Amino acid sequence: MDAFAAWWRRWNALGGRTRAAIGTTLLAAAVLSTVIGIATHPARSELFSAPLYPGQLAEVEEQLAAWNEPFAPVDRNVVVAAGRRSALLLRLALVGLPHDHVPDSTEALAGIGVLTPQSVVDAQTRVGLAGDIERALRGMHGVRDARVIIAPARRAAFADESATPATASVRVRAVNGMQIDAKEARGIRRFVAASVPGLSAQRVTLLDDGGNAFELANENNLASGTRLQRTLQGALDRAFGVGSTIVRVLEERDPGTRNVSTLTRMPYGAGALSESSASERYRKGTMGYDRSSAQRKRGIAQRRVRESFPAGTLQRRDVAVLVDARRIVDLAAIRALVRAAAGIDARRGDRLVVEALPFTQRRQMARDGWWLAYGAIVPLLPTLVVAIAGLLVLRAMRSPLRWAARAAIRALKARPDAATFGGYAPQALRGALRDEPPHAAAAMMSALPASTVAAVLELYPPEERAAILRNMARTRSPLVPSAEEFF
Repeated sequence: MDAFAAWWRRWNALGGRTRAAIGTTLLAAAVLSTVIGIATHPARSELFSAPLYPGQLAEVEEQLAAWNEPFAPVDRNVVVAAGRRSALLLRLALVGLPHDHVPDSTEALAGIGVLTPQSVVDAQTRVGLAGDIERALRGMHGVRDARVIIAPARRAAFADESATPATASVRVRAVNGMQIDAKEARGIRRFVAASVPGLSAQRVTLLDDGGNAFELANENNLASGTRLQRTLQGALDRAFGVGSTIVRVLEERDPGTRNVSTLTRMPYGAGALSESSASERYRKGTMGYDRSSAQRKRGIAQRRVRESFPAGTLQRRDVAVLVDARRIVDLAAIRALVRAAAGIDARRGDRLVVEALPFTQRRQMARDGWWLAYGAIVPLLPTLVVAIAGLLVLRAMRSPLRWAARAAIRALKARPDAATFGGYAPQALRGALRDEPPHAAAAMMSALPASTVAAVLELYPPEERAAILRNMARTRSPLVPSAEEFF
């Protein structure tokens, strides 16, 4: 406090012109720095050409925050750096954001009135119900987007017609790199069926992004290598996160049909299948040579096995797994997991390759020190300019304003003196106003009571009385009144 008091005394000790010069210099420096900072600041532009709905804006802001991208929210849009606009639009399109706006029940039924036909009410109710289901499906695991079409049940109008039950068609787009298995598909069908009155899960048609029925596309028509690839990809996504691994499976199969016959011979008992023996003897006395041989064969058990291998028999399986080196370090765990899940057989010639590579080179964004103040400076810039212009105008009109203030002070000081005239006799007041012109006399009489003014005016000649009344009864004021009249 003592330092501040000493500084304040030193400031007051400066002359008026010195203080005005210092203040003007500081203000000009602040304005100049603001203008230069805004002029050199990177250009900003709105990210989307059309305004977004609140739900779309919320998911875009959440994704930009997850990417650590600087942005400023505005009314139904976001402002980003002009140089990053195209890249951000491309990245948002790759992840499927923002989702198409679908009206929910509240929005679909907002325009329903008392005189709205029942058919229109039913149609809008189905539109709102389909929107509610689509928004709910977007939050499920692995579902990127969904489209729902509901066909209501129709009663038989005539005796030769049959009633039509309610049906629904659901097109599901999965998140990149993730697969929807049969269990999740059954859950989607049950969820849609429970949301629509009179709809059974068997009458819900579930399609993939290619327009194929889910059962055919994911169970029957896919090759075993493709099913294995989807299974491995889904397991790794759930274990390490979506986008952290890429799985590819290649299988080699025999295109032809082969018949193989195998003959197996086995002896009865524990001995050999056949035995042979030979002996030789030399007789010295008789000068002779004897040689004998023997062979024994045992019973034989024969077994012939014939095997038929149809076309498409698996001959070799190769599995390659690419791992994001910045997100996963333990390659041994992935190698063991894939080896067990894919059934790698080294005797058959199967191969498993697991490599760690950086998937994307994320560009390091420069930290913008002006970004935090950008949202506050730009809205206040017009007010700041008007305030600076007002200060400059006041500085230019310093002399007229000083004269007007002095005139107002004189008028305020003179008003109590004029009020004291009310205690004097009309003759004394007439004598005091003897040498005053009509407009001055009218100005001073305006502060007196009406009875006193009437008595004083009776003492004036008719010509002077008329001139004073004309000044007191002005019917209209000038466009710019004088300082005395204004105060």
